[in-house]
Amino acid sequence: MKGRIAVNSIETHRFGNGLQLLVEPKKNVKSCGLHWVFPSGACMDDGNRVGASVMLAEMLVRGAGSMDSRALSDAMDRCGMRRSTDVGVFHLSASATMMGASLDRGLELLSTMVLEPHLAEESVEPVRSLCLQSLDSLRDEPQHEVMLRLRARHRRSPFNRNGYGERDAIESMKRCDLQSAWERGIVPDGAMLGVCGDVEPSALVDLLEERFGTWSGTASHPEEENESRGGAEHVDRESAQVHIALAWDAPAASHADAVLERLASRIFGGSSSGRLFTEVRQKQSLCYSVGGSYRVGPERGEIVVYAGTTPERAQKTLDTCLAEYRRMKQGITEDEFNRARIGLESGLIFSGESTSARATALVSDQFLLGHPRSLDDVRSEIAAVTLDQVNAYLARRSDVAPTIVTMGPAPLDIDDS
Repeated sequence: MKGRIAVNSIETHRFGNGLQLLVEPKKNVKSCGLHWVFPSGACMDDGNRVGASVMLAEMLVRGAGSMDSRALSDAMDRCGMRRSTDVGVFHLSASATMMGASLDRGLELLSTMVLEPHLAEESVEPVRSLCLQSLDSLRDEPQHEVMLRLRARHRRSPFNRNGYGERDAIESMKRCDLQSAWERGIVPDGAMLGVCGDVEPSALVDLLEERFGTWSGTASHPEEENESRGGAEHVDRESAQVHIALAWDAPAASHADAVLERLASRIFGGSSSGRLFTEVRQKQSLCYSVGGSYRVGPERGEIVVYAGTTPERAQKTLDTCLAEYRRMKQGITEDEFNRARIGLESGLIFSGESTSARATALVSDQFLLGHPRSLDDVRSEIAAVTLDQVNAYLARRSDVAPTIVTMGPAPLDIDDS
């Protein structure tokens, strides 16, 4: 067992088997948020079994230990636990919120679910059907579909995968494939557990040491296989709408420019006072929806934009979005800077009032930065940024042509010169 480390009000502990625990006690609340991730995300799937992690996440809730699916669900309800499982690019996650007084029992149930799942043969077909239905549902969610296609084109494999899997792999998946995915990915070395709220760190460490003392295993993270495709793609779709998605490379989470990009992206497209919303929607009435955001990763980040419009206005919408991105290079005003900084600080306050959001943030920071941050840490980082720093960053920010994906009845002219 390795010793605990205190970072401001956050305590971290790495167990001998590699499991990392991140705890932020909050004595003024009665709830407790928990976010537990495992190195079993979509990027970890075998190349011919992309979708095993998605099916595994569904299988975990269908009985574990001495409990069948109904008994496990009832036990969690009696705990007052709100819970979910999810699959991202890097991790399979189990999240829960409960009263702090129920944490011990809640952890017992969650650990049974992930460490002793039944993975029963009779559950495979129902889970397969659900996953295929989710894939089919993307046809009814074109905004989501075009953004997934943008990810697949802009990011490098296998980190361009999504949380839906691939149809052929899901259709041919066997129980042994899911068992193999569980054995490879539900391991302590690479797993992280974030807990925030009504919790006593030392008691939690003792509880987990007893519960997970014999748990072992290590996952090997994949390497990037090739360069991203980039460029432009059009998806033919008979529709009265056109969906436009764009992506540019941006700083990784740990890069010194990351905080500058957070402010710049909020001004560009992250709010109703952002330039995209103001220029494209409010002034020119070109589209019914438009926005942009900055997404960070451990190795690189990206700026993404979505716009939904009509075929008649699609070309002008695309051209204006590209022009607004290029205009950012000229710099931002003091008023824009102040609004963006206040917006980011307000978001911090709101997230700080949610124990589940804080538990997730602890794990995210540990994964992306190698250490968790308190709200004061993040607030201080934002407060230290100056207008001159942001404008200097924008002046040297890369103006490489973006990746562009459009979906609608006809392709658009692409000119990002």
